[in-house]
Amino acid sequence: MLNILSRLKQQGLISAADYYFAEFIHTKQRRAFNYPQAVQDLAIFLAALCHYQYRQGHSRLILSEAYGQGFALPWSERHFLTEIQEKLHSLEPTQWQSVLREHIAFTEQPLRYAAPFVLRDGALYFYRVWQDEYQIAQYFIRMSQQSSAIGQDHARIAEVLQRYFPESVASDQPDWQKIAVAIALNKSFCLITGGPGTGKTTTVFRLLLALQEMHQNQLRIKLVAPTGKAADRLNKSIEASFIRLQTHEKIAISADLKAAVPSEAQTIHRLLGVRFFEDKTHYDQKNPLPLDVLVVDEASMIDLSLMAKLLRALKPQTKLILLGDKDQLSSVEAGAILSELGKFLSQGYSPMLTDYLRRTTGAQLASSEQGQPIRDCLCNLVVSRRFDDQSDIKRLAEAINQAQGEQSWRVLENRLDDVVKTQPEITLVDFDPYFAAPETEKTRAEILRDCVAAVVQSAVENYREYLQIVAEIAQQQDLFEPADLARIFAAFNRVRFLTALRVGELGSENLNHRIAEQLRSLGLVNFNHPRDWYAGKPIMVTQNDSNTGLLNGEIGIYLRTQDKNGEISERFWFENGQNELASRMPAYEPAFAMTVHKSQGSEFDHTLLILPTEPNPILCKELIYTGVTRAKKHITVFTRRRIWQSAVNKRTERQSGLSYLLENNE
Repeated sequence: MLNILSRLKQQGLISAADYYFAEFIHTKQRRAFNYPQAVQDLAIFLAALCHYQYRQGHSRLILSEAYGQGFALPWSERHFLTEIQEKLHSLEPTQWQSVLREHIAFTEQPLRYAAPFVLRDGALYFYRVWQDEYQIAQYFIRMSQQSSAIGQDHARIAEVLQRYFPESVASDQPDWQKIAVAIALNKSFCLITGGPGTGKTTTVFRLLLALQEMHQNQLRIKLVAPTGKAADRLNKSIEASFIRLQTHEKIAISADLKAAVPSEAQTIHRLLGVRFFEDKTHYDQKNPLPLDVLVVDEASMIDLSLMAKLLRALKPQTKLILLGDKDQLSSVEAGAILSELGKFLSQGYSPMLTDYLRRTTGAQLASSEQGQPIRDCLCNLVVSRRFDDQSDIKRLAEAINQAQGEQSWRVLENRLDDVVKTQPEITLVDFDPYFAAPETEKTRAEILRDCVAAVVQSAVENYREYLQIVAEIAQQQDLFEPADLARIFAAFNRVRFLTALRVGELGSENLNHRIAEQLRSLGLVNFNHPRDWYAGKPIMVTQNDSNTGLLNGEIGIYLRTQDKNGEISERFWFENGQNELASRMPAYEPAFAMTVHKSQGSEFDHTLLILPTEPNPILCKELIYTGVTRAKKHITVFTRRRIWQSAVNKRTERQSGLSYLLENNE
C-alpha cells in the first residue's frame, strides 16, 4: 500500500504530508501488533485519505464513499483505486469499522479512549477534529435549550423593540431584523445570517443598544472578527449604524448608552490571546473571557479549531451572537459551521418561539412541532438594502446561489430584459472569442497570454488613480498626514481584482507580477526588482506576527516618508493608521490581485473577478457567489461560458458531522 501511495505522491496526486502521515501509522502498527496484511493496508490507506480530506476542508471521511472520493483522482489515474482495492482483498467499506475496531490507531469510544482516529456512525475522524466538533455541538445544544432572564419580560422587550424599530415594513412581510433582535434577546445564543446588504451589522447594533438599555448599561461586550480587515469593516459598519439611527431615523441615543456599546472590534486571535506558533491561548476553559456578550462577525470564515477555542473560552452565561452569510465560502481550514447551522433554518420555529415573537414583535409566523431546538436560535435576513429588486448584481447573486448556470450567464450578458442601461452594474469580459481563432493562427499558450494581457490592462486603468494620488502627495510634501493616508486607501479600496486560483497564468501570483511590471513600464511605479519596495506598493500580510501585532489578511501600502528632522522612514501603512518599518514586516505578498478566499470580509465599489480558462476542482457556486458579492456597485467578470456555467452548477458540500450531532442531540 505504501508503494501505491508513494507513486501517488511522486505524481503530485497527493501531498508529501498525506504520504508521510500514512507511513507514520504503518510504522506504529507494525511495531505494536501483528495485524493481518489487509488490515494494515486498510489503516495505511485510510490514514492518507483522511489526511487528504482534511486538507480539502472536510472534518470527516464517510467510509462508504471512500473509493468514490479516492483523492479526487482524474479518470486517467483511476487505475490507482483498482490497485488499492486489490490490496484490500475482500474487505468492503461496510466492514471497515468492525475490522478496525481492535486496531491501536482507532477508537469507537473517544470519550473514554483516545487514539489518532475516531470511528463513529460509519465515518472516520481525526481524534482532535472529532473532539472540536463534538464540543462545538455540545455548546450549541446546551445554549439552544436555555433562555436569558430578560427574555421572559415580554412587555419590556416589546417596548424596547418598538423604540429601535419604529417603522413597520409592509404588512405581508415580517421585519426580520426586528425578529432577529427579539430572538437574540430571548436566547443565550443567536446566529443572524443573510446576504450582502441585508443589514446584519445594523441589526446587531440595535440589539446591543437594546441589551444595554435593559441592563442599565452594565454589560461587558466585545466585537470580534476572524481577520483584521473584517474587524476594521465591522468598526465602520457600527459607526455608520449609529449615524443612520440618529440622523436618518431620528432615534435618540444618549451619550451614556452610546458609550456602553463598543465601537472598536478586534480579531478573534487578539481577543483570545493566541500564542503564535503554539496551540495555546491566554483565555480558555480555566481562564474564561470576562464578558457578558460576544459578537462575532464573518463567522463563515471561522474553522473548527478556532471556533472550539473561542467557545471553550466563554463563560456559561455569556451571550454569543454570530453574524455571517451561510452561502459564502466556508473557512480555509476544516469546517463549515455556518453552512451546517443553516440547514436547520428550513425547519421553522417552534410554537413557543412564534408565540413569543407574536407578543414582542407582532409577527405572525407559522410554527412547526417538529424540529431541533437549535432552529429557534437562527434568523435569516432576506431583504437587501444595498440592492433593489432591479439590481443586476442582486439578480446575479441569486441565480448563482440557486445554482442556475444558464440563468446567471444571461444576467452576465444583460439578456434578461430589453432595457439598455447607460451605467450597467455588470461587465462581462468573455474569453471565448480569444479561443475562436483556428489553432494554426495562435497556440493555446499565446491565447492565454492574451487573456492575461486583458486583465493586466484593466488593472492598469483601475489602479492608475490611487498611484497618481500617491505621486501627487509625495511631490507636495515628504510627511504624509492622516488625511492623505485616508485618501490613498479610499482610492485603492474602490477597486480590487479577485482570482479563483493562486497559481497559474490567471492566478494571483502571476497577475500581481504582470500588473506591477506593466505599471512600471508606464512609469506609474518605479522599481528594479519585483521584490523591491516602491511608493504605492500594496501588500497583504500572510502570517500572524506577535512582534509587530500584524495579522494574516491585513492590507498595507508602502510609503517613503520624511519627518520634520529630515530623517527618511520606509514604512508600510495600514488603513487603521498602524504602520510598521518595512524592514520589520512579516511575510507578505503583493495585493493588486488576491484570491477570493482572501477577500472574505471585504467590500469594494468595483470588484473584478477572474476565472481560469480551463476547468478546475476549486471552482464552485460558493466561490463565485463570494466573489460577486464583494461588489457594492459594479462587478466585472473575466471568464468563458462553459467555465462559468460549470462552476455555478457545482454545489460544494463539506463533509461534517456537526449537523448530525445536533440532529441526534449527541
